[in-house]
Amino acid sequence: MKFVQFSDVHLDSTISGALNLPSQKRETLQRELRTAVRRACDLASKHSADLILIPGDLFDYESLDEETSSFLVQTFAEVGPIKIFIAPGNHDSLRPRNPYLDITGLGWPKNVHIFTSQEFQTVYLSDIGCSVTGIAHAHRGITDRLSTLAERMNISERANISILLLHGSRDGYRPSEKENVLPFSDDELLALGFTYAALGHYHSFAQITDASGRIRAAYSGCIQGRALDETGEKYVLLGCIDSDGKVELERFEVAERRVLAVEVSVTDAKDNEAIFERIRSGIESVSARPQDIVHVSLTGVLSKSVALDISKLESIEDYFHVTVSSSGVEPDYNLEELARKSAASPVKSAFVRRMLELSNQAASPEEKRIVRDAIYYGLQALEGRKLEPRNAD
Repeated sequence: MKFVQFSDVHLDSTISGALNLPSQKRETLQRELRTAVRRACDLASKHSADLILIPGDLFDYESLDEETSSFLVQTFAEVGPIKIFIAPGNHDSLRPRNPYLDITGLGWPKNVHIFTSQEFQTVYLSDIGCSVTGIAHAHRGITDRLSTLAERMNISERANISILLLHGSRDGYRPSEKENVLPFSDDELLALGFTYAALGHYHSFAQITDASGRIRAAYSGCIQGRALDETGEKYVLLGCIDSDGKVELERFEVAERRVLAVEVSVTDAKDNEAIFERIRSGIESVSARPQDIVHVSLTGVLSKSVALDISKLESIEDYFHVTVSSSGVEPDYNLEELARKSAASPVKSAFVRRMLELSNQAASPEEKRIVRDAIYYGLQALEGRKLEPRNAD
């Protein structure tokens, strides 16, 4: 039995401002999310897949438009008779006027099954000897643990090959910005005994194996990068489950472009031209392609003799978009020396002295960083220099 798995597409979502894309390029990236969905479905047709599994966040509920809903209906109809199973996540959760609900009158094709209950439900597919179990998030998402909800699960409905669709948070791996929805541990998931669990919510590929090393679950990750926490290759999964329940996964990249992050040190750079060449070298080191989006974070200590020219540093035209952030650069100040009383600049000395006292009293590294940033902002203001955002990525 073959399946294609993808999730966390976030159709019609807002593109991260940190990428600093102009409006036309943002619109291009949003359109390409649809292209990625179509390519994922084409992949299923090409490999004669039996199922397409989508464990949540296919779109963003708040910003979804009718044209995108119609696109999904048409695209999914075109891959029939391949059966498509959707388990709504926390961003495309069941709320009023969600197109997943029958009351919207959208008319999903017959090959699409959308789970609409906050309890686990199972669909048995006798033609391929497989069952698919799923659950839907509503409103802002289910917060109960998987093991609690699983107590009410009907195990007798499963086939020999049993698949679980789940949009949830794996313990120990949740990114700090991610909502904690339907949390589970590896042991909780494996104890349910499904042949395979198609997971959504986390935006990077990861798989879960059992004690024997067999693949029992996987996050495909998001289908295309849209932000600085979605860098590198992004995948659609092609899976195969044999009669013994052994799962094999193959990763395919269907996105038009990648988001790449590069760090470049400005320490000891004599001028903007030297920094420009370092940036070019750094981009080449991550094998950026012409169609990629590259975010360059400058780091290190910047000489006082160099006034950064961001527009020049971003003028590389070999890629779809290059943006440069100087928020991580440390100005070349000797704070201890500045803190000493100076007849030439008593205000500056008093300011630095007081701020260093606050830094020493900081209760956490984050508070110390904020005070240090404030020192640099203050010095730039006192010197009449342009204020550059710091640690703003």
